[in-house]
Amino acid sequence: MLSLQLRDGEYLTIGEDIVIQVFSTSAIQMSIKAPKNMTILRGEVRERNGEARPGCLRDGRAKKEKVSGKSAVSPG
Repeated sequence: MLSLQLRDGEYLTIGEDIVIQVFSTSAIQMSIKAPKNMTILRGEVRERNGEARPGCLRDGRAKKEKVSGKSAVSPG
């Protein structure tokens, strides 16, 4: 089982078709159970290995804006 902590704007990939990106004001922790033949990579490792950043990701960290006096994450 893989356990990791991701911060706002960070992402991971599962296989070739699944991308998960975090949008939160604080770090989250997650555990992933997957078959050993399934590749799971943190975004920073993927990019360090020369692979392109997935096109579906938002740029940088989530943008914050005020909505009715409450903080909210903009859709992009």
